Amino acid sequence: MLPVLQPAQLGRELAACTILGAAVGVVRAFFPVRGRGAFVPDALLTGAVLFGVQSYAAALSSAGVLRWYMVLAAFAAALCTAAVLGIPVRWAGRCLAWVLGAPVRLARQWVLRPLAVRHAARRAARKERRNAKRTAKNPKKNLPNQRRVLYNSNVSK
Repeated sequence: MLPVLQPAQLGRELAACTILGAAVGVVRAFFPVRGRGAFVPDALLTGAVLFGVQSYAAALSSAGVLRWYMVLAAFAAALCTAAVLGIPVRWAGRCLAWVLGAPVRLARQWVLRPLAVRHAARRAARKERRNAKRTAKNPKKNLPNQRRVLYNSNVSK
């Protein structure tokens, strides 16, 4: 039978498991939250929390066994920390991406777009010159030939 813990020992164990879970949650905050990219971080989070809590229970716990409230406290702390810290971390990531993407946006606006406009103008001018050359080569008008009207004897009068 497992020993019964005193409230002070129980509180210390809950605090330790909460800190372990929060430490794993801090790392989890840097990874994607949804989609395919979130599967591996979630699996690693689960493994890390269980590994950390089991290690704590075996080495430092007063009872020496893993208990349900330890796992619950660690997972709650990990998920809450990841959710709370994920907001500013994702915001900082978006800001960093915007700052690092500024040279690309400027190059697209000031270099690539004018080049594309000039290329389109040159292409249109080339097409106009080609069309003018074609019409200059053939000075006579291209009118349709006058076909003879055939009498249709099947038509009743």
